[in-house]
Amino acid sequence: MHIYDKDFIHGELPMTKQEVRAVSIAKLQLEDDSVLIDVGAGTGTIGIEAATYIKNGKVIGIEKEEKGLEVIRENVKKFNLDNYFLIHGRAPENIPEINYDRMFIGGSTGGMREIVAHFMQYSKKNSRLVINAITLETLSSSMEILKEFGFKDIEVVNLMVGRGKKVGPYTMMYGENPIYIITVVKEEKI
Repeated sequence: MHIYDKDFIHGELPMTKQEVRAVSIAKLQLEDDSVLIDVGAGTGTIGIEAATYIKNGKVIGIEKEEKGLEVIRENVKKFNLDNYFLIHGRAPENIPEINYDRMFIGGSTGGMREIVAHFMQYSKKNSRLVINAITLETLSSSMEILKEFGFKDIEVVNLMVGRGKKVGPYTMMYGENPIYIITVVKEEKI
């Protein structure tokens, strides 16, 4: 079930908005038993919502910022999740060396190449990698890195959301930040 922004605890921290979250999770094409690595988990909204879809799988969230960790813990408790595991650390050095089939990158702190290398080494065949990029620089460098690793079929979606707000008797549309959602699938011959 989709979780609305208003249902998450997030305090003053920015979070992935519900429309972007819905598309990003759809691009992951989660299975009931998927193992998702959520890199740069932030407030945890992607991984937490994903955990509600994978009843026989698990989500491993990796976040370096203490404020984000606190919010994630509160939301894991709020949604009563026993399949979400949180690691305080940075990627790729704190990503567990386990087999997994899904990875979401919401933040890489300059370690994108090494994180993709981890994906290539530890993810299973037909695993899906989804990257959300807010800046053109992140989009550009992500595309270059994915090509270096041999990905040829790189899907990029640009999502722009406008939200209506009441201004007197009128409704005006205000735009959220546009986001790029990049998706690749690890095939056997890459």
